[in-house]
Amino acid sequence: MTEAPRLSQYERLRLDTDDCIALMTLLSTGIGALCGGYLGGQLSGRQYLAERAHRLPNTVQGWYFYQKWKNYRVLLGAMKGAARYGGKVGGCVLAYATIEAAVDRIVGETQALSSVVAGLGSAVGISVIARLPRSSVRRACLAGLAVGLFTGAAQDIVHYRQNRPPAYMVWAKQRTRQLDFI
Repeated sequence: MTEAPRLSQYERLRLDTDDCIALMTLLSTGIGALCGGYLGGQLSGRQYLAERAHRLPNTVQGWYFYQKWKNYRVLLGAMKGAARYGGKVGGCVLAYATIEAAVDRIVGETQALSSVVAGLGSAVGISVIARLPRSSVRRACLAGLAVGLFTGAAQDIVHYRQNRPPAYMVWAKQRTRQLDFI
């Protein structure tokens, strides 16, 4: 008979901590690079048109070279945008995942609290680094709280379905049993 694989108390999404951090960071960097490449290419194309709007070509050969150089500029802008956005999004998710793993280790298990603290902590840290105004910090904290609550609740539901309820659920059940006897 084969045994069921032993589940670590710190695993998320059925992955060990290091694997989860690496996977989350790589996926988010890729998604950020795709979005950044698209936005950077669009911006470069518009900028090229704006810089040359006063002297557009008149001949077929002129239009050929215009489009050729525009395509080069769009490609370069897309690569720059992909690197910029991919790095930013990957860094944000790396901060989130690292804080979440650290809080998991401090608490002793994975639970929604870790995700909420990670969401708020990374939002505040990124806001400080980017020197955002107060209204933007507030918005970033609300977004971090929402992401933390959503991911934490989803992970707690997965653990509950695996018959590994988080400590706060066990405590709540014990507390309600104590109140029933009173």
